[in-house]
Amino acid sequence: MYHRPVMLVECLEGLNINPEGIYVDVTFGGGGHSRAILDKIKGGRLIALDQDEDAKKEADKMGDRSFTFCEANFRYLKKYLKLNGVTKVNGILADLGISSHQIDSPERGFATRFDGPLDMRMDKKNPLQAANVLNEYAEEELHKILGMYGEVKNARTLARMICLERKQKNLKESRI
Repeated sequence: MYHRPVMLVECLEGLNINPEGIYVDVTFGGGGHSRAILDKIKGGRLIALDQDEDAKKEADKMGDRSFTFCEANFRYLKKYLKLNGVTKVNGILADLGISSHQIDSPERGFATRFDGPLDMRMDKKNPLQAANVLNEYAEEELHKILGMYGEVKNARTLARMICLERKQKNLKESRI
């Protein structure tokens, strides 16, 4: 397992698992939560979603007939439940955020402590990388993104500095 699930006991208690119920893990990741749910299911079903291809590799190791993996973003949950003949579920788990596995993989580009590409994609099939945003977006767009999503206090100054730096060189690595 490449990722230790957080608050595992609390999540299982919150789900109050019915062994014959249908459950959904919308952020499969390393599969820790899903494995624990499957251990409590006897006759039930677990459907897991994740768009990360590393998660797909972990899901392929599950080997449980009660488990169905859907390589997709959880925004498509309704579609994938319908495709799998599910109209009602007993519980949904969403462990939102980035995993330590993603941060600890320099090639993913999520951490600044490594030299690596400015990637930051959860779905590697998505063509838009962080480098595209930093090199191509207007200063005002960067200011908005950094302020709203990055919660950067000096977002305007940082956006201006990024634009000045990219005039000197194309931003490609996580260490600028």
